[in-house]
Amino acid sequence: MIKSIATFIVLMACFSSSESFSKEKEKPPFGVVFGQKYDVSEHKTVRRRSNVRSVKLKTEDRPDDTEDLQAEICDEYGLQIITWRSHIRSLSAATARHRELAVDLTQLYGKPKFRRGSSFWEAKGFIVVAKIRGKDKIFQNQIRYFGPKNEPCFDKLMKEQQKAQ
Repeated sequence: MIKSIATFIVLMACFSSSESFSKEKEKPPFGVVFGQKYDVSEHKTVRRRSNVRSVKLKTEDRPDDTEDLQAEICDEYGLQIITWRSHIRSLSAATARHRELAVDLTQLYGKPKFRRGSSFWEAKGFIVVAKIRGKDKIFQNQIRYFGPKNEPCFDKLMKEQQKAQ
């Protein structure tokens, strides 16, 4: 009886530690919560398009090389997309930083998938996409986090924009 209770306690400890590890792995970035609603005192609207507000995120929880941190907040579904962009840098510096980011994201979310120069990770409840943005020899690292209801939010936006045309 004591042996079975000890086994039960060990199993529960393993389960709870693996559960806390997986919860850490699923934690959204920058201290935000997918689905949080727009709060005029917390966010400054950059642009409004139909059912979506683009806002500047105010948070101290971000990398030192942050140039821009924005979120897309849907009227019905709350915050659904977070976009982080680095300072402008050379292609070699952006490539080196992309490798560093990929290592960090792989530790958090597992092995990535690749498509057209972008790396993708899937976490429970959101998707992460990292890439190097380049235009006219100007480069930035970019990471986008897509929340669980980003598709219905942006499907509605596209339908409303098509009606307006």
